[in-house]
Amino acid sequence: MSNVRGRPVQESLKIRHYVMNLIYTHPGEAVMLPSSVELSRMFGVARSTVTLVLQALTREGYIEGKRGIGTFTKCNGTFFPDRRKAPLVGLLYGDGKFFFYEYSAWSLLSCTGRSLTRSLRMVRHLSLVSMSDDEMFNEIRSQYLDALVWFNASETRLPLIRRLEEAGILIVTCGELPEEAAVDNFRFDLHGSGREMGLRLLAEGRRRVFFAVENDASRSRLRGFEDAYREAGRKLDLHAFREEPSSSVFDQIAAKLEAGVIPDAFYTHGEYLSGILELLKMHHVDTVSQCRMLAEFHTIHTPEFCGIVSEVPFEELGDRIARRVSERLADASAPPVHVALPVPLKVLQAAR
Repeated sequence: MSNVRGRPVQESLKIRHYVMNLIYTHPGEAVMLPSSVELSRMFGVARSTVTLVLQALTREGYIEGKRGIGTFTKCNGTFFPDRRKAPLVGLLYGDGKFFFYEYSAWSLLSCTGRSLTRSLRMVRHLSLVSMSDDEMFNEIRSQYLDALVWFNASETRLPLIRRLEEAGILIVTCGELPEEAAVDNFRFDLHGSGREMGLRLLAEGRRRVFFAVENDASRSRLRGFEDAYREAGRKLDLHAFREEPSSSVFDQIAAKLEAGVIPDAFYTHGEYLSGILELLKMHHVDTVSQCRMLAEFHTIHTPEFCGIVSEVPFEELGDRIARRVSERLADASAPPVHVALPVPLKVLQAAR
């Protein structure tokens, strides 16, 4: 666990969140805090840690001490001038321990957060330090959430999701979860997008496809490519690249090109596009007529790009998730929904 000036970060945050939750759930009221001894016992931390956290909250104007009585929250309308409590919704991406987020992750978080706050929901982004499911359960419980939107949720987390729901936290997920999981889940129809891309390549008579990179986020689209060729009874010469400890995706692609294996089409996932275009240029591969390029629109940073692009509807997904959170907060017994949003394609010419 990391430290800030010798204080365990997670322990400090637990106490801080506890106090902030008192303020949040009692708008317009002055609530008396437990003593520093009691807080020390409640959270299993040293009294010195409690004292430092309370001193910081006092400086920030959230609490105040009353001589001879105790420490109280300040009812100064910090959260809600009209003294009404709005539901608190957490946003969690993956396991909450990412060092940075790339474009699609930030788009999901920001579009959903914007839609939630527009509908008067209060939103918190969660960064976690826990490793095991038990630790994650306790850490998420300590966030005092009414609801949690879990992006890039994997099927292995379903038992944890069930525990959180049983603990009273409404869960809405966004990921490649099966419909039989019986949990509210929103996702992009990447399989359908990949299948449509495959059909377009078939119509152009293209057979050898390079696919980079193969990972959890792109595998559904890859299966769509394969299904399009299988359904048409056509052979697909597929070369899928994934990051390996011993060699990077770019090294693997370069080895294929140097061996004279030239693709008819090349799908690139995420921010790999610019590096792959440079690599193809170095090996004199024509990416206008010889090799059909396929990519996500948001990864294109050059007007010279020519190919098929998918426009991922981040804003629409954020709006749909926000509406579903509102529906479930109003009626927790509503049956779960499984929504797959189509991902439209378009062709970009070299001069755009």
